[in-house]
Amino acid sequence: MIKRTHGRVHSPGLVRRWLEQLRGREQMLVRGPADLPLLLVSYPPGGQTVAEELRDVWLHTLPSLHSSVVDPYREMLLRLPALVVVLLWRRNLCTCLGHHHPRGTESRLTRRLAGDVGSEVGEIDLAWESIRRWRPQPLSSLAAGAKFELLHFRIAMLTVLLHELEHLAYPDRRERAVRHSSDEFYTEVLSELLRQEGAGAFGMAASL
Repeated sequence: MIKRTHGRVHSPGLVRRWLEQLRGREQMLVRGPADLPLLLVSYPPGGQTVAEELRDVWLHTLPSLHSSVVDPYREMLLRLPALVVVLLWRRNLCTCLGHHHPRGTESRLTRRLAGDVGSEVGEIDLAWESIRRWRPQPLSSLAAGAKFELLHFRIAMLTVLLHELEHLAYPDRRERAVRHSSDEFYTEVLSELLRQEGAGAFGMAASL
């Protein structure tokens, strides 16, 4: 069983909010194709590389996948707000890989943005070190290596991102159903990218 109860409701604690104000956070606006929402990625000092990885999988990897892999998510993506804030953390205290934040539990940043734009702004969080260490099947049965680890991390980031976005779009959908979709997506994307010219070809495509 994966300790990645993505669907849990999460509200940032007082200590985290205090540290965020003390250390400061940076933001990266990710503007994808017209059928995808804008992502405002908010990350702490030292998180820029991860934010760039997330930008690349959203802008390049997701649109490049075979339509049969992405089709189950198309309706969900259309139901999302036009702007979604993605809070990046190294880890969550609860050890979960991510959370969706229902209305009323968002950060000050998201509440301020919603007021500025005059419309709903969604919010999720992702814990990148936990995602990096996540070892779903069939990864555990494959040989590890630096290139493969990078491939896994990118696919895992995209998988957890879509998982939390699905919870955001369908707040009443049960965790088991969302997790089943995520597991299938991870396996299908891994198989598709491994059929390409190895992890090196994936890395080149993602960096364009």
